[in-house]
Amino acid sequence: MENIIIKDITNYIDFLRICGHSVTISFYGNRFEPYTAELTKYDLHVLQICTYLKNNKSTIRECMQNKRRLEKLHLTEPCYSCCYAGVEEYIIPIIYKDKFLAYIHISGYRNAIKKSSEKMRRIAKLCDNTFKELYSQLSEDVPTFFEVMRFIKPLEYMIIKLYKYCNENYGDTENLSVTKSLYLKVMSYIHENYMHDISCSQIAKELGYSTSYLRYVFKKESDGPVSSKISDVRLSHAIYLLSNTKLNITEISFNCGFCDSNYFSTVFKKKYGMSPKLYRKNKQIIRCSPRYLTSAH
Repeated sequence: MENIIIKDITNYIDFLRICGHSVTISFYGNRFEPYTAELTKYDLHVLQICTYLKNNKSTIRECMQNKRRLEKLHLTEPCYSCCYAGVEEYIIPIIYKDKFLAYIHISGYRNAIKKSSEKMRRIAKLCDNTFKELYSQLSEDVPTFFEVMRFIKPLEYMIIKLYKYCNENYGDTENLSVTKSLYLKVMSYIHENYMHDISCSQIAKELGYSTSYLRYVFKKESDGPVSSKISDVRLSHAIYLLSNTKLNITEISFNCGFCDSNYFSTVFKKKYGMSPKLYRKNKQIIRCSPRYLTSAH
């Protein structure tokens, strides 16, 4: 049952993204253990402008601080707001029996509220012209709250169902073992910093642990070393960029933390059995097929 629920959630988010909705989930604590690692893959904005800002040394820390501020807000009602860079989004809190479970974000809009353009101009001073170009690509066609809830409600129900399953079958997941808690913290760090040059030793230093202890934690809690997890996270984001953007292979490799496009292609082919170029071509063929279009509606 649990595999069906988590698969339904990730498949539905993937479907919404294919339909053009930039949907992400952010959650705090360990309420969805043991599926936190899977959900963390969707805890990161995948808009090109967000990828750019996370690769910019002048703005990366603002991205992280913005996330921490949201964590402290404790929203109980949906709202429409913008981040520090002026990117607008709906933020919908999922509450079950007075307990906060997660935020659902629908992002990628601009110019619907006055302060967004003011924030955009401030950040533009820290960036090159690419930022303005990417910002101009954000949609001004903001859906109404009613329109958003029509496709978000099913996701809300699925998240609540997963929480109830975890609560019934795994008990109090808020109090995890020290190693499991650190493992999840490392995975969260990887998802927030995959686009940078990170390693096991660098992560250990950043989080205040020894490299040997971090390796021990991953040996106990994971099916692979830290390096393989970093690579998996980078490749999962590369899959999204190949499927949903027109960035070339070199741009995608750098945006995902690979310092060399040839190395990226080698790692990608080893993981998925085909080159990034062929993967993108096959994806385009599938999307354009009458059978796919019928099933999507």
